[in-house]
Amino acid sequence: MSKLFKGVNAAFIGVVFLYIWLPLLAVIVFSFNEGRYAVYWQGFTLHWYYELLRDTLTLNAFRVSVIVTSFTVLISTVFGTLAAYGIYKYKFWGKEILRGTLILPLVMPCVIMGISLLLFFSRVLQMPLGYVSIIAAHVAFSIPLVTFIVLARMQRVDWTLEEAAMDLGANRLTTWRRVIIPMLTPGILASVALTIPWSFNDFVITFFVTGVGTTPLPVRIYSMIRLQGISPVINALGTIVVVGSILIILAVQIGALIRQKRAETAE
Repeated sequence: MSKLFKGVNAAFIGVVFLYIWLPLLAVIVFSFNEGRYAVYWQGFTLHWYYELLRDTLTLNAFRVSVIVTSFTVLISTVFGTLAAYGIYKYKFWGKEILRGTLILPLVMPCVIMGISLLLFFSRVLQMPLGYVSIIAAHVAFSIPLVTFIVLARMQRVDWTLEEAAMDLGANRLTTWRRVIIPMLTPGILASVALTIPWSFNDFVITFFVTGVGTTPLPVRIYSMIRLQGISPVINALGTIVVVGSILIILAVQIGALIRQKRAETAE
């Protein structure tokens, strides 16, 4: 009975894995297909990657997305970590209300949030749409993600080490640099690994707060599909994004394994 259950469980995992990866594998395979509109294999080619490199508008959109994601990750990680520390360590009025409302940007419909941010930037602040509006919008929905991930890490931290460091004469800055940050690093790295695709791949909210000349990659892909349909160039672009995402996840996991090995060696 146990073997049967394990076999069914393995089959179920395999079906779920195929369901997730088959569409991505189709995109990757057809990015090397010689035929432009064919739905069957016509031969191997790298022509569509060459066409992608010649598409200045798409390359500019990729550059915009990289800039936006970089600033979003930096700002969200710093403020999200500080927010998590404050919520976990300090007692203040409205703490539970703040903790409860932090989840709203994660569960609110993206269309509603995108419209509200557009109205806030254009009508209330009267701010031109561009890099600042996109980064501000991404930070708004990324800080809660970082906060909750770091809070989860804080549940497993031995906080007596912080008290011991300060009892031995370390000031607050030194304690943060030498004790708190190393203890929270696994949670911070996990939040970075999730925030990068969270920001880079966002379309709905970004669509509302994008300005002229600052079109990120997801909005550019949407425009290409509306004008050209699903072309092999888009497949090539999707392949690069998928491979890049996998490499980021592998880099984070390898970094975590290296840190774990070093900690075991030090012990």
